[in-house]
Amino acid sequence: MLGKRDSEIAIIVQDTETIPSMMDGEHYSAGKFAQSLRLRCFRVVLGSSDLNSDHQDPVCDKFFKEVWIATAARNATVFDKVFRCLPSDQVNNLAQLRDFINKPKLANDDPVKAAEELKKIRGFLVQFPFHFLEEEYLLPSVGTKESMVPMEVWT
Repeated sequence: MLGKRDSEIAIIVQDTETIPSMMDGEHYSAGKFAQSLRLRCFRVVLGSSDLNSDHQDPVCDKFFKEVWIATAARNATVFDKVFRCLPSDQVNNLAQLRDFINKPKLANDDPVKAAEELKKIRGFLVQFPFHFLEEEYLLPSVGTKESMVPMEVWT
């Protein structure tokens, strides 16, 4: 943790009381406080008031695919439909970006329907758009003052 860019926080928990748990399908003794903190955080992030057995094993494929990724995908789809968010995987180059920006947003065209769609949002997870402007070369041109700036600034 270097303290650069995004906010960061760290804590050390010395949990002496353990409870039976699961990690990647294996039985595991989890710290009671640490597990309760993780489950509370999952409730917030996943927007779930009830945590069932799918939430008990945070590193198994089933949880990752059927809960984490499914929640992120559903939320991203709703936000894209209502607000046409950028960055978006629907935009791979600057021509598509111009078209994308000019299309109407459901939030502006039909606020009532947009509000109904937003009720489908659960928690705070969304998928990261890995393909946004992937067809464009976005580094500064050689010889410009921007090309003299360290590469870390652009990443």
